[in-house]
Amino acid sequence: MFPEMALICIAGLVVDICFIKAEYAGKMARATLLKGIASCFFVLLGLVCYLENTTDFGRLILIGLALGMVGDVFLNLRNQFEGGKSRKIFAVGILAFLSGHYLYIAALIGRSSRILLPALAATAVLSVLAIPPLMKRITAPSKGLKLFGYVYLVTVIAMFSFAAMLLIMEGQSAMHIVFTIGALLFVVSDFIMIYYSFGKKIKPLRAINLLSYYAGQLLIAACILLS
Repeated sequence: MFPEMALICIAGLVVDICFIKAEYAGKMARATLLKGIASCFFVLLGLVCYLENTTDFGRLILIGLALGMVGDVFLNLRNQFEGGKSRKIFAVGILAFLSGHYLYIAALIGRSSRILLPALAATAVLSVLAIPPLMKRITAPSKGLKLFGYVYLVTVIAMFSFAAMLLIMEGQSAMHIVFTIGALLFVVSDFIMIYYSFGKKIKPLRAINLLSYYAGQLLIAACILLS
């Protein structure tokens, strides 16, 4: 089982790196295709893990991974358009990611409902500390999109908070540790994505954004087997 999982992860990372190179080269149609293929690999990893360990937790995570794949395609597809159409495509991609994050959170609550209140408190504190400094450094195209950005970042922070509380309150199992690391990588990735999209386009940040995101998805997919 583990050799197959390793092969899927390696293949996915190779395609993801090829996608990054294509995007840097300005070959956006090719980049969109490669991004979709790379996303298929973390969904495939989740499916393989789910078939080995069929649980309600795994089902929610697998659907969340599939929504992440949809979000990936739309977020990269926006680069082939301009103006309002690009922003609408961007919004659809973010909405798909939001839906996936809510499923991840639901899966975590399903492991232990007693993490709910502490995780919500942690989300509030971390959001107040982390989001306003970022928002001061970006220029969103519209107030609606900026509000959407707030909602999205709070949701990502919530996913990390729920994972961290599960780790703290329910013990340091392999699944809890791996999911918390994956969720943290998601937070890092998405904060960089918002800054890169609406702030300064520092090229190395884009690669860090994409690689940390992809590693986070792979780790969360692996949690299906570890649950």
